[in-house]
Amino acid sequence: MRSTEEINVNLDSAARHESGHIVAAAAQGLRLRAEGLMVDPSGWGLACYHKEPDESDQSRERIIIATLTGFKAENHFRAKCSYPLRDEQAVIDSCDWNEARRLIPRFSDEYFQNENVGTILCTLEARSAQLVEQHLRAIEGLAAALLDKDWELRKPLKSGGSWSHENESMAKYVVGEEVVRVLQRYGIAAVCDPGP
Repeated sequence: MRSTEEINVNLDSAARHESGHIVAAAAQGLRLRAEGLMVDPSGWGLACYHKEPDESDQSRERIIIATLTGFKAENHFRAKCSYPLRDEQAVIDSCDWNEARRLIPRFSDEYFQNENVGTILCTLEARSAQLVEQHLRAIEGLAAALLDKDWELRKPLKSGGSWSHENESMAKYVVGEEVVRVLQRYGIAAVCDPGP
């Protein structure tokens, strides 16, 4: 059984984590999905943006950076509040890191000409940390908008995505068009697919 304090820390952290993904995606010009972002009471969440790259290395980089930014934003929040940081091994073993690693082999031969995979990941991680610092106000603003929402019954995802944690029946949502409006307040021109 987890304490109420631990649940609240996880929920607040997840809101920053998912907001970090969306802000990094939007700031780099990736399209957002209509589902937007969401968290459940246990602190699991989902950020819906296009993760299918075109055939350019730049597109692959942007998706990897957005994918890595979730934990960067979460740990920034945890450090500020003196909460325990996410364990480095747990981060490396996470779904986010697995998604990022799946894109690495798709880079062109030219991309790997002067760098190895470890160096490339370190560089992309550093860029994700820079995005958190650069857009911290937007991440916090979007997280606040998400946490202010009422709990709703969890909705199926029209994009075919799935939750990491299936044991919860409730969630808080900020749909894609609302994400666009929130991010505009912070100077980020996000683009969202039209909803159904």
